[in-house]
Amino acid sequence: MALQDSEVPSSILNATAGNRPTASYHPTLWGGKFLDYSSVDDSVAMDATIDQDEFEALKQKIKNMLISPTDKSFQKLSLIDAVQRLGVAYHFEREIEDELEKLSPDEYDGNDVHSVALRFRLLRQQGYRISCVLH
Repeated sequence: MALQDSEVPSSILNATAGNRPTASYHPTLWGGKFLDYSSVDDSVAMDATIDQDEFEALKQKIKNMLISPTDKSFQKLSLIDAVQRLGVAYHFEREIEDELEKLSPDEYDGNDVHSVALRFRLLRQQGYRISCVLH
């Protein structure tokens, strides 16, 4: 069944003829800033090497914090939790695993619910079989 000219709405006919209505948008706040993007130049390459050096220094600092001895395991657990929540734990998998192995599953250094729950969650996430019953 073919459409006849009388069956096609006039708005479609006008649009195909080049008489489309135009919108008058407000000018953008950014102007042409992103239109003038150029590929990597020397200043960007220099910034990348500085950023890489700073990244390595910060990474080493976090490693040192993870392996440093501490009296309270809650501080260590909080650091491990923060590193995992930031999404950078893959850089420190070995250090995190070593520190969690040092924790005794039966020993709690805090009586508050937060420290017990944090210890439970971190150990369970790493695959340790820890009881959910407190003694």
